[in-house]
Amino acid sequence: MRGSENLSSSRSLEIVIKSGPPDRPKVAAAIQQLARKHQLPDRVVQAADLALEEYLSNLTTYSFVGRPEHEIKIRFTIGSDLLIEVEDDGPPFNPLTVSPVDTGAPLDTRPIGGLGVHLMRDFMDGLEYSTVAGRNILRMRKRLKP
Repeated sequence: MRGSENLSSSRSLEIVIKSGPPDRPKVAAAIQQLARKHQLPDRVVQAADLALEEYLSNLTTYSFVGRPEHEIKIRFTIGSDLLIEVEDDGPPFNPLTVSPVDTGAPLDTRPIGGLGVHLMRDFMDGLEYSTVAGRNILRMRKRLKP
């Protein structure tokens, strides 16, 4: 898995990974680089890492099955919040339309799937989805201050 990295400003970072199994080391390194540079709180880093892992895992498992490699762009921006934007050209899928999971229901009565989106909702302070020019864009926001 190969990717590219672009430091467009001191407050943002863009990486590009290929579809297929997520390039976990590259994504983790980007998050850690931002964390060190901007002294991000551990709770922010952990939440962003887990939410991004869940989304990329779903994206690469379901969106690109049987299709040649595609690029996935991930942009991180530090402002008053941490913003993460994931852009891809897979089939349109709005993860925010997935029904909330009833975590109180017994395991044997719960439908399979949906926990990744549930975790993204729990870990992040805001999620937005859109399609622009045939590309899916998921924006995740995490407050830097509690």
